[in-house]
Amino acid sequence: MKNITFLINSLTQGGAEKIALKLYKNISNMDRERAIDFVTLTNDDFYKEKINKTTLNNSDKISKFKKIKSLIKYFRGGCNPVLCFSLDLAFYMNVLKLLGIFKGRVICRFINNPDNEVGASFINYLKKKILFAFIKRSDLIICQSNAMRDLLINKYKFEAKNTIRIYNPVSLKNNNIQIDGGDDVLIKLLFVGRLSQQKNLEDIINVANILRQEKIKFTWKIVGDGELKKYLENLIEKNELNQNIELCGSSSCVIDYYKWADMTTLLSHYEGLPNVLLESIACRTPCISYDCPTGPAEIILNGENGILVPLYDVKKFANSIYDLKCLNLKNKCIEQSILSFSEEKIYMAYHEEIYKRLAD
Repeated sequence: MKNITFLINSLTQGGAEKIALKLYKNISNMDRERAIDFVTLTNDDFYKEKINKTTLNNSDKISKFKKIKSLIKYFRGGCNPVLCFSLDLAFYMNVLKLLGIFKGRVICRFINNPDNEVGASFINYLKKKILFAFIKRSDLIICQSNAMRDLLINKYKFEAKNTIRIYNPVSLKNNNIQIDGGDDVLIKLLFVGRLSQQKNLEDIINVANILRQEKIKFTWKIVGDGELKKYLENLIEKNELNQNIELCGSSSCVIDYYKWADMTTLLSHYEGLPNVLLESIACRTPCISYDCPTGPAEIILNGENGILVPLYDVKKFANSIYDLKCLNLKNKCIEQSILSFSEEKIYMAYHEEIYKRLAD
């Protein structure tokens, strides 16, 4: 009876890492006859979870050469299936399989909009062609949204039979938490995510400036860290928004922020399936999001659990913040709108798909 390996670069703070841990724990409990080997490439651990895992390198950053060398050493002659939690790892494992070094099956989780993988230059275009050529060799590709699956099949010619959609899981047990009261006039906005180029931090500033010009009272908490933290600090300072925008850093207890907020905001250039929207709605806090590719349109139902705004329409985003506040969705049973994302359904889907492939 074959074990399964969960392979991830690290357990740094992020949605993919959180999902990997949830899947590991729950699928392990569902099938105790098979063991799951949890393998990380580096020891960069934000989530201090007590799990049995193997770390291939005793540092938080490694070169691509060392990464490949570590994978060859660990997986040489191996035949257990591997679930890869990033495209680069799926790429490497398919290369090892092609070379006969690894003999098991490769399952790839595709977690971002494929149009935004790698980059737009000609060199990056070639890199993307090579990357996707090897990703296509995976025995199973799990997409996080229907829009992502459609793109892979229709635009990038992935095989439909090996490309499936399984949503990210969200716990619906947080809706009984106590909700803080507060100022009915002050609008409490929340952003949760990595401070990176993908998250379009400039539009947070642009929307905040419009709100201030409209004399709307608001405070905006930014929960997360990343390479653009200093850049965002400078933007806040330059636009004199220190009284409105607060950088809170990373947090292991984001639920407290959802509890505090009137609404959660997302202004990304692109996503895969934004966990932050699911987590917020599960806590009965509505969301306002750009209709970016891909994911938000499969989560947000206008007027029911939040508002979708056309991509980059900062004026409409600012106006919709006031509209969403007036809808008074906070504390309502909006979690009922995301039952298809419930943990029980998603863990069962993973369990069935993974073990079905083992039986083939």
